[in-house]
Amino acid sequence: MRDSTDPTGIVARSKRLSERTRSALILLLFTGLLAASNWLWRWDLLLYDLQMGFVSRPPAEDIIIVAVDEKSLEILGRWPWSREVHAKLVDRLTQAGARAVVLDILFAEPDRANPDSDNQLIQAIAASERVFMPVILEEHRQGGILVESMPLPALSNVAAGLGHVHMDLDADGIARGVFLYEGLGQAYWPHLMLALLNWLDPEEAGVGTAPSSRQMHNVHTINRHTHRLIPFYGPAGHYHRYSYSQVLEGDYLPNLFRDKIVLVGVTATGIGDALPTPVSGHGVPMSGVEINANILQSLMRDESITTIAYLPHLLGSALIVVLPFVLYPYFPTRIAPLVSLVLAFGFFLSTLALLHRANYWFPPSAALVGLMLSYPLWSWRRLDQAVRYLNQQLERMQREQRLLPVEQHPSDLRSAMEFLARLMPLQGWVLYDAGTGKQLMRNGSELGPPLEMLETGSWRRSGAELWTEIQRPERTWQLGLVWPRNEVPEWSSLKLVNEFALQFSREAESEQDGVLERVELRMQQMQEANARLQRFRNLINNAVGQMDDGLMVINGVGQVVMANPRASFYLGHQSDRELLGEDAYHLLCVLEIQGGEMWEELFKKVLLHKEAVRFEALRPPNTELFVQLKPLEDVDAEFPGVIVNLSYIGTLKRSERTRAKMLNFLSHDIRSPITSLLSLTQSRQLLDGSATEMAKQIEPLARRSLRLADNFLRLARAEAAETASFTDTDFVEVAHNAMDEVYVQAKAKQIKLLRQFNEDEIWLQGDLALLERALVNLLENAIKFSPPRSQVTMTLSIQGARLVCEIEDQGPGIPEHQLAEIFMPFMQADSNRLMRKKGVGLGLSFVKVVAEKHHGGVAARNSENGGAIFILNLPCEVIASREAPCDEGG
Repeated sequence: MRDSTDPTGIVARSKRLSERTRSALILLLFTGLLAASNWLWRWDLLLYDLQMGFVSRPPAEDIIIVAVDEKSLEILGRWPWSREVHAKLVDRLTQAGARAVVLDILFAEPDRANPDSDNQLIQAIAASERVFMPVILEEHRQGGILVESMPLPALSNVAAGLGHVHMDLDADGIARGVFLYEGLGQAYWPHLMLALLNWLDPEEAGVGTAPSSRQMHNVHTINRHTHRLIPFYGPAGHYHRYSYSQVLEGDYLPNLFRDKIVLVGVTATGIGDALPTPVSGHGVPMSGVEINANILQSLMRDESITTIAYLPHLLGSALIVVLPFVLYPYFPTRIAPLVSLVLAFGFFLSTLALLHRANYWFPPSAALVGLMLSYPLWSWRRLDQAVRYLNQQLERMQREQRLLPVEQHPSDLRSAMEFLARLMPLQGWVLYDAGTGKQLMRNGSELGPPLEMLETGSWRRSGAELWTEIQRPERTWQLGLVWPRNEVPEWSSLKLVNEFALQFSREAESEQDGVLERVELRMQQMQEANARLQRFRNLINNAVGQMDDGLMVINGVGQVVMANPRASFYLGHQSDRELLGEDAYHLLCVLEIQGGEMWEELFKKVLLHKEAVRFEALRPPNTELFVQLKPLEDVDAEFPGVIVNLSYIGTLKRSERTRAKMLNFLSHDIRSPITSLLSLTQSRQLLDGSATEMAKQIEPLARRSLRLADNFLRLARAEAAETASFTDTDFVEVAHNAMDEVYVQAKAKQIKLLRQFNEDEIWLQGDLALLERALVNLLENAIKFSPPRSQVTMTLSIQGARLVCEIEDQGPGIPEHQLAEIFMPFMQADSNRLMRKKGVGLGLSFVKVVAEKHHGGVAARNSENGGAIFILNLPCEVIASREAPCDEGG
């Protein structure tokens, strides 16, 4: 909406621009602070490790590792080995034409057990002229001071070069970089791999320099320089590796080691140095010799990872977070969170490419946090701007007239009080004029004026009296209610009387002369009108929402503009909000019209011809509805539309179907035996005097008619049972009686009746005869469907405060789609027809009625081993001490 004082919209656009700039500056400063303070260093290291593990590059073909692994230890014995063994390896590699050999093994002390082995190793290294050995910085065993552990002097003199192999761990304990020069007192020693590279190609290895002569200042302090991040080329096991024992035995291809750089080191667990690295996936550390291989390859290729300098990193992180505020205005609000996620992901990929393509590391945590905070900050500032705009509009509403006058006329007060008196235990009420003390109205007990000061909108109790004030434009009323002395008004009652007082309240409009006073008055009037309108909306929403019928209002272009929760439920949606704005035609097409009409014709009748239509419809699978479409009256010519009313008639339809089944039952199942009886009475056998044969034919028909009548009577008696007539009943005794009653039927089919009762007594309030008959029906049903020589099991137990009775048979079971319908009147499972079992369908319906009368329930399910299980659960009395369970067969 454009302000009338800013017809061109320039002021509004400048405000939006300044608001966007202010938000960007806030986030820019915050991100710069994060980047400058390095508070997120742990996250930066974590992201660095993650990005290093994304890409694996091929290892150098001229670098081979000879590993002291578990296989070598198994063949050559316990570590350390005799130096004679190492001498043989050096000779073997020299003869194989290795370009250089790095023995990443420290020989700091002579071999006292076999002094000749030292000489053999010295001679082998001297003859090779290409062996490099490490210098290790470690604490002295006795003094605890740092010392440089070097190979034996004789070995140092014949070695081609020496260098340190110390790895500097970051604060989180992970090895990511190395110092190329390091030493005690002075950074004298180059890294062993740098010493090797200087020997191989002195002209190409100009990475820093070491002092030509060593000056010992503080020999117990480590000095170092030229730090570089290692560009790991792959995880542990990435380089070509051969077992020490395999090489010693000559088990390798010819020319395998020719012109290759061979690194000899320990990889066996427990005897070598293994460190976690950025590429140590799944907690697998990398051996020191393989770390040296990565360092050597990076030096040979002159590849190292350089961290972006402080100032470029600070500026880059700060500027990146400004980008969302440039892009957000060009996208819908609902897309803005996705934009921030895309920017964050794109920035992460950019740093990944920068790391692996250009070998530059840009710590991304500060910028990523800024990008993720950009949308919440932008939303907050926009929300604040929207609130300010709404406040301006609310100030303008003070010029509007009263929106919804709902106050009552004074003449309606008596009828309103008489209505409340019918709902609450009022013994009387009275209304006084607060100014004159004159009694205006009274009903019931006589009350004098209140003695205490009253406040509008609050109630004060004095003994059995409740008093409040009602403000009117011309006067103030005092309303008193006489409440029973020993009763406390309920919250719902007080809510009604508060609503009553509010309906009759109306403050006087005072004369205001000043401009500010008039503005305050109009704002107060706007607030009152808005409050009334909101209350009226709540009333409408609550009333429509509580309707049992579904209600929708559709505009002239077929869009839903209003709906209640019941309509959304009938149409298969979770909320009525899902319907608003949707195409009503597609929403209603889920209903199948009973009668063959089409929705297009129905909408045409209502919208064009202003006819109301009524019909029945079905929403699959079984929701039956009565639908009414009525045109909206043309109160507003711009809003023609349709009111759709959806009434659920499933219960009515089921009653009609039940009645049809009952009529069918009466006309067939009862009428047929009686017709047969009448036919037999007129048969030739009776006329010829053959009464015995006739009796045999009449008896089953008569018994069937009697059984049908008994079932009807039992069902009617169960439905008419009153809980007030229930008595204390021992359900265990009822169960025993029911089992005894069906014993003869079970014996005729050689079916074993098994009783598994976990309690000796279970007491409840109930009708003994109805409960026994219900159990007999369940047992007879189980016996009827069980094959001969099977068993029927009844189990009794208490779960919580309810008894659970389960009756399990070994019959064919019940089809899954009929488990929920088996207890309906006249309903028989498909298994009845398959097994040719005749029945009426009232026995299980009787059980359901009895269970519900006793505040319980009954259900059925199929057993995993075949057969059906009927579960009857009823509330019972819980006895603290229980005796041993009963398990009997019958």
